[in-house]
Amino acid sequence: MRVFERPGPVNTDGVIEIVERVSSNHKYVVAASITGDSALRLAARIGDRQLICVTCPQGMGWEIDKMNEGPFAVIPELQEIRTEWERQGFIKVPMGIAEENKRRLDELRIKVVQGSIPLFGPTFSMRLHLQKTTDLDLMAKTLELISTGTLVCLECVLMSVDAGVIPEGEQVIAVAGTERGLDTAWIIRASASHNLFHPSKGARFVELLAKPGIPIIPDVHIEYLR
Repeated sequence: MRVFERPGPVNTDGVIEIVERVSSNHKYVVAASITGDSALRLAARIGDRQLICVTCPQGMGWEIDKMNEGPFAVIPELQEIRTEWERQGFIKVPMGIAEENKRRLDELRIKVVQGSIPLFGPTFSMRLHLQKTTDLDLMAKTLELISTGTLVCLECVLMSVDAGVIPEGEQVIAVAGTERGLDTAWIIRASASHNLFHPSKGARFVELLAKPGIPIIPDVHIEYLR
């Protein structure tokens, strides 16, 4: 296992190197990639592995004026992104794959999964609109104690199985990061979200390949995502 000095996009190349080294033992690689950039960088390095790009649900975006705390306030690469958005006068930046990246992913026959995030979607609306946290929020925040990417890796695998692009029971490589880029890699036994806690075929964390040493955990009442 590799422990990075800090979280953030600075670790993307390190994660890709690890995946390149171990991917020959696994048929599927699942990548959290909001814009498609990380998925395309992976695709250039892992040859004939089946790569799945998991992106955000329709309509989500970053609200620039809410980024005074959390990852965009403390991670240097994210600070630079935020500063550039402010310079361009953006108020909200959509979370989605750019058209050029969509074209390239399609040319490479990389499947894109987009749908409700299992431990985030409805519970986020409950936190935001009903001021109520749930057991799923507690589960999500516990996984983030390992790293933000750990939570996202699991969610991306669940979403991929739910979408029918990965079979249940397969051990897959999953990679994710802190808002942008990659800083976490896991081998996870895949399951559908409705079987998450099934005693014999539920999802399981098999092996941690990489993580940031001390993760930065967004507040449960995260303000800059809408």
